[in-house]
Amino acid sequence: MKISCNIIEDLLPLYVDDMVSEDSRQLVEEHLKECPSCRKMQEEMMRENHLTSVGKSSKSIQTNRTEIEPLKKIRHKIRKKRIASVFLAVILVVAAGGIGHYWYYDKEDYISWDEANISVKDGKVYSTVNPLGRMKSILSVDQKNMFYMLSETMWTRKEYPADSGTENELWNLQDFQEAHDRGMDVTTDETSFPAGIEHVYYVDPENVKEAFKLWDYQDEPEKAQQKEEELAAKCHLIWSAEETGKDK
Repeated sequence: MKISCNIIEDLLPLYVDDMVSEDSRQLVEEHLKECPSCRKMQEEMMRENHLTSVGKSSKSIQTNRTEIEPLKKIRHKIRKKRIASVFLAVILVVAAGGIGHYWYYDKEDYISWDEANISVKDGKVYSTVNPLGRMKSILSVDQKNMFYMLSETMWTRKEYPADSGTENELWNLQDFQEAHDRGMDVTTDETSFPAGIEHVYYVDPENVKEAFKLWDYQDEPEKAQQKEEELAAKCHLIWSAEETGKDK
């Protein structure tokens, strides 16, 4: 029995969707072999079905991307916050360690003349402050003046505790006099006394920065001498080459 194209056109959508019986399928396929028009219609239907399927898939993928993108951003923000937290923790640990090290080992408290309770007796200089780890000195640019100071850190106070009831010898002024008279350095078990020193001073805390800046003027002799004289006027004279020593 010959089947008309109209009947095949009605069956084609079901055929393309694979929803016909086996008998109907055979009828359609026999007709398609002989009818180019219906065969073309079948090809167009199959192409449309394919495009629709692809479109649905693309839409699904796009939907998934749309849903996933905010999650990616949230995950990225969380990751950045975690990384930032780790870096901040490391910085805080390093900073705390650095600050702790500075306060314990490096932060110096300078001791005034009165706090050091310095005295000169029998050609020697004494202090009730333990000089171990505390004594500093600065030689002037012209190498004629020596500026001394006492400072301590938390570490110094722990390692070398001071006994306020004990007088500690700082220097023997005779060594300064000998170095001056002989014109050559005198070295003892504890320190070295440069030749040519004419005056020895003690520097109070408020003048310490000025003392450390003396060598900033080493290329300007006149300026350096002026700064030395200004500093000396603010300090306590302990010894001079012309006079054995003075109690202040």
